[in-house]
Amino acid sequence: MAYKHLIVDVGNTLMKCALFDGDVLLKEFVCDAELQPLLDSVSGIDISGGMWSAVRKLPASLEQWFACNGVIKFTWETPVPLKNLYSTPETLGMDRLAAAVGAWSICPKNNILVIDMGTAITFDFVSAEGEYVGGNIAPGKELRYRALAEHTGALPLVHGVVDDFCWGNSTETAIRSGVINGIRSEIDGYINKIKQKFPSLLVFLTGGDANIFDIREKSGIFAVKNLVITGLDCIYKYNEVKK
Repeated sequence: MAYKHLIVDVGNTLMKCALFDGDVLLKEFVCDAELQPLLDSVSGIDISGGMWSAVRKLPASLEQWFACNGVIKFTWETPVPLKNLYSTPETLGMDRLAAAVGAWSICPKNNILVIDMGTAITFDFVSAEGEYVGGNIAPGKELRYRALAEHTGALPLVHGVVDDFCWGNSTETAIRSGVINGIRSEIDGYINKIKQKFPSLLVFLTGGDANIFDIREKSGIFAVKNLVITGLDCIYKYNEVKK
C-alpha cells in the first residue's frame, strides 16, 4: 500500500511521525530520532513526500533518507499560511511556528494562544488577521525540578505532579506542589491577561505535559495531542498547492 506523505516532528527526546493519504491519517508512531527505528516503522511502505522539523541536529543518515524520499525540511524560509511578524525569523523554533499554523488551520480567523508544554513551555500568539505575532519561552516541569536540585545545596530532585492546589507537608511535596501550581498559575495568568484585550481568545494546549492543566471546566481551551504534526501537514499541503 502506498502512503502519500510522511510528517515528522523531532522533539528534544523523541521523534513523532504520521503517515497521511491526502487528508486521511493512516498511521502514527513514535521512535528514537535515528534512521533504523524509522525504517523499521515504515518497512514496505512507499513514501512519496512529506515534511520534517527538528529542534536538534539529526544524524546525517536520517537527513539523507528524508531527502531521498522527498521529505523536505521545514525551515524559516519555507512559505507558511501565516504572516510571520517575528523580528528574527531565522531564530524562531520551527516547532513553535508549526504549532501556530496547526491551531490556525483548526480555528482560522480567531485570536489564538498556543501553549506547548514540553521540555520548555512556549506561549505563542496568532492574531485573527492571520499574523504570527510572537511568543514567550519558559522552563518546563522537569527543567524546574532540575534547577532546584542543581542550584541549591539541599533540595532533592523530585518528579511527578499534584492533582490540585495543596500545601506541601514535606520538602519533596513542597517542591512538587510549588512547581506544578506555579505552572498552572502561569498559564492562567497568560490566558487572563490576553483575554482582557481579546475576550473571545481561543487557547490550544499541546505537548507531553499538557495534562498538568485541567481544562474540563474552562471554555475556549482545546487540548490537541500532536499540534505540531497538524501544522507541518498543513504547511506541506500549502506548499504542494503552490507548486
